[in-house]
Amino acid sequence: MRENKRGIGFFLKVIFKSLTFSSVRVSIIFVSVALGAAITAAFTNIYLDIELKMNKELKAYGANFIITDKNSSYILFDDYSNAVSKIDQNSLLGASPYLYGIARLSLGNSVIAGVDFAQMKKAKPFLEVREGSYISVDFDERNALVGVDLAKKMELKVGSDVDIINSEDSKSSAKVKIKGIISTGEAEDNILFVSLPLAQKILKKDGYINFAEAVVLGSFDELTSLGENLSDDELSAKPLARISRSEGLILDKIKLLMALVAFTVLIITSMCVNTTLSSIIFSRVKEIALLRALGASKNSIATLFGAETFIITLAASLIGAFGGFLLSQALGIAIFGSGIDFRFLSVPTAVLISIFSAACASYYPIKKSLNIKVANILRGE
Repeated sequence: MRENKRGIGFFLKVIFKSLTFSSVRVSIIFVSVALGAAITAAFTNIYLDIELKMNKELKAYGANFIITDKNSSYILFDDYSNAVSKIDQNSLLGASPYLYGIARLSLGNSVIAGVDFAQMKKAKPFLEVREGSYISVDFDERNALVGVDLAKKMELKVGSDVDIINSEDSKSSAKVKIKGIISTGEAEDNILFVSLPLAQKILKKDGYINFAEAVVLGSFDELTSLGENLSDDELSAKPLARISRSEGLILDKIKLLMALVAFTVLIITSMCVNTTLSSIIFSRVKEIALLRALGASKNSIATLFGAETFIITLAASLIGAFGGFLLSQALGIAIFGSGIDFRFLSVPTAVLISIFSAACASYYPIKKSLNIKVANILRGE
């Protein structure tokens, strides 16, 4: 028992002496492993949180879900409201109803659209106000927004009064003031936007809309399942495949890029560990030869260097793993404008990957140390 304790004590003493003797080189390994672990932990935290972050970021491109009628061009507003109420409110970022029609303006016929202004801004976040201001009241029946191309065609400016008349019934009319000129670079540039209730009155479609767009968090499969649950004999709800599938492809590519960056960093870290450890072993060949001459086996020498590498790697990877969380916060704020949630899984992941990488990097230097010619070293050759 005493011999075992002495053996363990001697072994630990040798390790301590070795680490202090090569403190400069050991610090290089320590810093390399810590940086590798920090990046691994940071990317793991971001990887586990990126789907939620990217879903929110990609919703800046607009609606990814649509609700239409199966049998005609119109759906009841109440049916639309019931469908929207069934969507998880934590996932629903916005839902915008639309009613389109042809009406006569001052200088000719034009397409008008009845909207909920606040919700349309959520469904079309890329909408740009070129002149004037956006309408902040949900159902403002006194003001309107006009697309930039229609404004040029009809010679409309901010503050202009516009008479809107039903093209089939001149008695159904209203007067609005242009509050803003907007642009999306698409069809909206040729449309006059008024409040939904006003459009329903002018077009004589009280209680009806053509369709609705929504911005909903979730993958394409999740949105497809949601659409199936909301659809019935009257309504058809489904994701906009082009947008939803693109979000998934972008997310997969970003995850792959992160994995490649982390792998590259680990390769560089392993090369640094390999080179530094080889230098340490080369500077300690006389010590190794002396230990062998005193009766130490090759397994003992391998265990000694393995233990030293393990202690350095474990300490460095633990510090790096928790430092990686701070790095992920900085990256999250820089990229997404908000912090990244701490995922405990990132700590063991970073530690295990760092230990594995260090083990692979130290294999050849340690193996090389076992094949030195003891007699030649002791003779000074």
